[in-house]
Formats: sequence, C-alpha cells, structure tokens
Amino acid sequence: MKECLDTCGYDKTEPQMVEVKPAMRADNWLKVMKAKLKDGIQMVVLLLPGQKGKCTLYDDVKKYLLTEFPVPSQVVLVGTIAKGKNLRSIVSKILIQMNAKVGGIPWAVDGLPFMSEPTMICGMDVFHSTALGKKSVLALTASMNQSATTYWSTSVIQDEIGQEGSTTLQNGMINAFDSFKKHNGAYPARVIFYRDGVGEGQVQGICVPEIEQIKAAIAHHGRKDSTKLMYI
Repeated sequence: MKECLDTCGYDKTEPQMVEVKPAMRADNWLKVMKAKLKDGIQMVVLLLPGQKGKCTLYDDVKKYLLTEFPVPSQVVLVGTIAKGKNLRSIVSKILIQMNAKVGGIPWAVDGLPFMSEPTMICGMDVFHSTALGKKSVLALTASMNQSATTYWSTSVIQDEIGQEGSTTLQNGMINAFDSFKKHNGAYPARVIFYRDGVGEGQVQGICVPEIEQIKAAIAHHGRKDSTKLMYI
C-alpha cells in the first residue's frame, strides 16, 4: 500500500490499525466501529474475511457506515489478497476507488465536446423502492467542473406510489445551478441532461413536463435566453 501511494503521489498519514476478534461476528465489527470511529476520519478500510459473493458481514458494516456513521469506506476481502498474486495491481485499483470516494479525480477525458463554455452535465433516474411501499426515489447529479469529474448530487423520496415522472426536478435543478455558480463564479451556458429509465411511449407524459421544469429552473436564475438545454 505504501509503495503504491508513493508511486501515485498521494498524500498520506499513518493509518490507525484496529483488530476485530472474533472476526466472523457482525456485532463485533459494529462494536469496534462504534468505539473507534471519531469525527474527522476521512476513510475507513475494512479487511473482511471471506470471498467475493460469500461475505456475510458486508451488508451489516456497509449499512452502519452509510446510515449511522456516514463516512467513505472501502471493503477489501481477505480472499482477494490472500494468495498474494498480482497484489500491487489489486492495491493500485483499490487506491483508485478510495481516491474517488473522497472526492479525488482518478482520471479525466481530454477535449470533451461542448465544454468550451461553462457546461453542466446532468444525469437523472428514478428508482421504485419496495422497501418504501413502492414510493419512488429520484436521483439527480450535475457536474461542477470543466472536465465533468466533480459532481453535486441529491436524492428525493417522491410522495406518489410508483411515480416515475419527477415533480421535484425544478427545485433540484435550481440547487444544482446555485452549486455550479458557487464552484465556477458563473451559471452554466449549457446544460446537457441525460434522463434514464423512460420508454418511447412515456416521452409526452414524463419527458415533456420534466423539460418544462428544467426550463423553469433556468428562468428562475434569469438565464432563459442565455443557457442552452440539451435533453437526452
């Protein structure tokens, strides 16, 4: 790990090492995390026993680190590294994932089209959750820099059961515009909006109203005639 960090040029400090015994009990992992995790921790790396698809602890520890103590985390399975083969390559890939999770930019594409002016690339999908009584969860993300490698994001539980069309998109786009201006000092001149999960027969009922909400958000910031929209 130290060799890979030096090769990549990542800044680092000595990590705190904590052992969990016995390691096969989820409650032991949760007990240790509750005792050791403090504010200011940037990343938690968990070396869990088991192999891919067979680790019974994964869901429990990930749930805790997502809901009760939200912090970026990286799980490494003992079965992945136990043989010692291709270890440097494996660790390098793990570091790339860790870097992305704490807001780093592991790579970028040069010469992206449409980026000569301030451009915000957005993506949106709606998930129908049975755990929420089939209420829909809207997820929206928007790029914040010229290489489209840093993002603002939000998620909203919609009120209607099984709702695919978004009624909260306008507020989400208003907030995305505000965040873009905070990062860049200006509102975007272009918005490229990717919408997933809509069939051809749903275009009039879903896409057209959503386009109107995006246009309303653009107009809210006085950009009706100066920000161009591409909805895909």
